[in-house]
Amino acid sequence: MPTTAVLNYERSFFDWYLMPESFSAPLVEEAIEEHGLKTGQIILDPFSGTGTTILAAKFQGLNGVGIEVNPFLCFAARVKTHLDYNLQSLEADINLVLKEAEPRLARLSLNLPLFSSETTVRETTPEYPLPTPQMPRLYKWMSKRVVEKVMELKGSILLLPPGPHRDLCLLALAAILRPVSNMKLTPHAFGSRVEKKDAPVFNAFLKKIKKMFADLEQAQAWEVQFGTTDVIESDIRCSGNIDHSLLPADFVITSPPYLNNLDYTMQTRLELFFLDFVKDMNELRKLRKRMIISDAKAMYKDIKDHEMIASFPSVQSIVEQLRERLKDKNWGWDYAFMTAQYFGGMYRTLRQVRDLIKPGARLIVVVGESAHSGVFVPVPKIIGELGMAVGYELEETRILRTRRSSSHKFSLAESAVVLRKPVA
Repeated sequence: MPTTAVLNYERSFFDWYLMPESFSAPLVEEAIEEHGLKTGQIILDPFSGTGTTILAAKFQGLNGVGIEVNPFLCFAARVKTHLDYNLQSLEADINLVLKEAEPRLARLSLNLPLFSSETTVRETTPEYPLPTPQMPRLYKWMSKRVVEKVMELKGSILLLPPGPHRDLCLLALAAILRPVSNMKLTPHAFGSRVEKKDAPVFNAFLKKIKKMFADLEQAQAWEVQFGTTDVIESDIRCSGNIDHSLLPADFVITSPPYLNNLDYTMQTRLELFFLDFVKDMNELRKLRKRMIISDAKAMYKDIKDHEMIASFPSVQSIVEQLRERLKDKNWGWDYAFMTAQYFGGMYRTLRQVRDLIKPGARLIVVVGESAHSGVFVPVPKIIGELGMAVGYELEETRILRTRRSSSHKFSLAESAVVLRKPVA
């Protein structure tokens, strides 16, 4: 099975908004075929991210339910799976935004007409002033001029009434934030590039929204039966009582956060702030506490997930190895606590998902091994163990690919852990 998100590039709808950590649409499509799922059956993804699983299900005539804690990613998945537009009306609204935004952004460009001056630009007062996001280090992530352009573009989009047309344009805006920023963002790299004093914000938005519109035109010409989709904003660790008309599900495929010491809110920091899903770091911290802990900086003592795995020797052995390895250090992050919190969170997740699926349903968890401070962590193997502990049958653990890291001596396997809820 292919796993990498690179396979979603240049695919209609899937590439409207992408994250490096996403898994691939072909992975979902192959699982649907392999397990013989039929039109009208229901697929659940409890870590639905940008909607890859439910979008792939929709195009296969299956019904998809996504559960996701990040409000921006919920928004992105909902927009990507909404196909029912009056294209003539949508085109008129897109043109309205473009007509309003183009001169505003042109006035802010460094490439001003001859004899124009910086003073002229700064004295131009926008007709729709919007408050700048209160994001720490904003002007390290994005130059001041580019921030001003983005806010002008956002103001033009907000002239549209609330609804699907505005949301489509806002997702196009979100999709260009990283490309016009100073940031480098890949699964294993995050940081500042050479500063972009200016960026072609309008042209980037124009290219993105035209591509999205063309995808919608194409989809409306397809002679296929689309499935239904829904995205639920919730922390899957405590979502066992979700009442949803499409549940229980026939099949689950998901890729939870990896145990990779990554703060997953960093990947959508710009989007969360610029689209007003969080107002300040306090709200962002609340969001982080609702996510599976996979970051050694997330020292939340009021999160008690680690207590769930106190009786698992396989986990406790790794936790003790990490404590021993780092006992002489009076600095750095707590990898032992991170590991205990992670597996406790996954235990809670597997237990909650069990109540959202039908007897006999399979659950495929795509996850990778990890290593920290020279301690190897067989994450897929432990996920299988946790699954059996909460009542699943372990059918197989299938290696999908193996990666070698220069930071340690281990080759790390990425695997699909296949669990099954017993019929009786």
